[in-house]
Amino acid sequence: MNQPEIRIYTGEIQAWTSDVLSWKSRESLCGRRLLAYGLLDWGKEDLFQNIHRADELYDYLEGMIERGRHGKPYFRGNIGIHFNISHSGAYGACALSLIPCGLDIQEVRKIRSKKMLERVLTQEEQKRVQEAKYPEEEFCRYWAKKESFLKLSGNGITKSMRDLEPPEWYEEFQIDSGISGCICAEEDCYVSIQQVSSEKFFQRFLP
Repeated sequence: MNQPEIRIYTGEIQAWTSDVLSWKSRESLCGRRLLAYGLLDWGKEDLFQNIHRADELYDYLEGMIERGRHGKPYFRGNIGIHFNISHSGAYGACALSLIPCGLDIQEVRKIRSKKMLERVLTQEEQKRVQEAKYPEEEFCRYWAKKESFLKLSGNGITKSMRDLEPPEWYEEFQIDSGISGCICAEEDCYVSIQQVSSEKFFQRFLP
């Protein structure tokens, strides 16, 4: 039996929004543009037959998207594609698949307080972070993993991060040395990760 495929597209937020002088959230805009690129890569060219400009994409895609009870986005109607978007630091990322998936990326940052460790991690996980050679990196890995689990379920922050049960399958990855990520699903998947040049996007959609 072939494993379902998940394709993860990543890009630098600044490069993917370089044509915009003012925008309330460049991170959100980058995520939507990576989503459009991913849909094209999955052969969904027909969705964009009347869209030629990058500045038209955000509102167009928003019109295609609905949100679940706790905010998880999904496409209205049935186009046969599931997606999940995340951003942190200088990067955005978007995962597309034929099955539901959960994606999160996290920039390595200083651990703000012991209370944060206690809120997010079990006692055993806290110990591993405290004993790690690079505690911030270890904590970042846990955070990305648990956020991806929550995003797969669609429960958001309504569930405690300490006691999350892992899904059937997950895989950790890194975008660069400073950003950790995790992708998950309810069955084993094949994953491809590609850092996409914004030039390819702007070849398809005029600024």
